[in-house]
Amino acid sequence: MDIEGKTVLITGGAGFIGSHLVDRYIEEKAGEVIVYDNFATGSEKFLKNKSVEIIKGDILDATRMNEAMKDVNIVSHHAAELEVFTGIDNTIHDLRTNIEGTINVLNAALKNDVEKFIYASSGGVYGQAHYTPEPENHPLMPHWPYGVSKLAGEKYCLQYYLLYGLPTTSLRYGIVYGPREWYGRVLTLFIKRVMEGESPIIFGDGKQIRDYVYINDAVDANILATKSDMSNGKVYNVGGNDYFSVNDVANTVINLINPSINPIYDDPKPGESSKYQVNRKRLPGELKNFVLDSSLIAKELNYSPKVKFQDGVKREIEWLKENLKLWNCEPRV
Repeated sequence: MDIEGKTVLITGGAGFIGSHLVDRYIEEKAGEVIVYDNFATGSEKFLKNKSVEIIKGDILDATRMNEAMKDVNIVSHHAAELEVFTGIDNTIHDLRTNIEGTINVLNAALKNDVEKFIYASSGGVYGQAHYTPEPENHPLMPHWPYGVSKLAGEKYCLQYYLLYGLPTTSLRYGIVYGPREWYGRVLTLFIKRVMEGESPIIFGDGKQIRDYVYINDAVDANILATKSDMSNGKVYNVGGNDYFSVNDVANTVINLINPSINPIYDDPKPGESSKYQVNRKRLPGELKNFVLDSSLIAKELNYSPKVKFQDGVKREIEWLKENLKLWNCEPRV
């Protein structure tokens, strides 16, 4: 479908990925862009275009969600509970936000005759890799409540397509990174530590492999899926253009900020804190390898990630230098 002139609503539009989508839909000449966000983690600082309509609301508020969807053509559903530990500690909250909230958004889209529905899922639906890279038909056994709730959202999207004809597409992201990323994941932990003159803490031997996809490439996948009718009722992996060990990630950050620093290795038990960084716990069910096979979206939608990992990390660091308060950084290097 053509985006130009269409009205787009983005749930979680003030967040990391959502705010970049706002910018891109405006570039694609959408007629109107609406941000629907409860601002629990999002920020109006990320919404620089004054033409954007901002609705403060929660996806658990079905009535408000339905009212916000009036005359909307395209929905990009990115509002979610993203923290894995939160889902472990408060599974009911994770369930309500990621499953009940998604159903509310789907119902509102159906009632208002939305023409396209994009759902932000996660490669976390796979759980421990049986083999890599992991294609869309890889066995699905999520390790955490977060992955379970994201997988349930996918299934509801497919059901609404098959049962009601709502054109839905689910995107299973790798680890999306770049400017505006929230603090708390491994790359951000490493960047903050090194900027503050401290060594990054690596759990285990650091040989765990991860799939990083730069924010602009993830946004490209969204736009390609929005424009294509072939994507209706489909699920796609959205990975980066290469894979990196945790050691590689730490060394990339160190080389870009302060090459005199060396990483520190720690091996706490799952769920326990690092002895070097007490506010950081090791995830239960840590994934040994997380590598997505993005060949399907490349074949069907012509997706091709463009940003190399080192370049993407450099851009994130440059952004952080101008936004230190967001991560409460005090760089000493």
